[in-house]
Amino acid sequence: MALAVVVLTLATGCIWQQQTLARADIVGTWTEGDTGTLLFKDDGTVVVTNLAEINDNGDKMSECSGTGEWGVYPDAKEAETLWTTVCDGNPWKFGGSKAHPQMRRSVGDPDNGNHQTLSRK
Repeated sequence: MALAVVVLTLATGCIWQQQTLARADIVGTWTEGDTGTLLFKDDGTVVVTNLAEINDNGDKMSECSGTGEWGVYPDAKEAETLWTTVCDGNPWKFGGSKAHPQMRRSVGDPDNGNHQTLSRK
């Protein structure tokens, strides 16, 4: 039974594996279902469309859209985390796999463990 759970978890991508991405690998569209869409441009601007704003219980309260700037850290070559100046919130961390990268951030009450997750399209 335990082996079946591990195989299912790996197959569905339920295990978060931290990744680092080069700045060039971030440029493009990131989206997932009704979470919203972030379009990262190579000039350092980001266009956010209908990004879900989440309350402490993990429920969607509203949506945020706008244009701002984005950047990465710890440095500009290999990033683990991304920030934006639009639609305030926690920074995004990279994960998934190199072939299918994702980014996610904590939302709501940190004790509840809720995340928003976006995939690169």
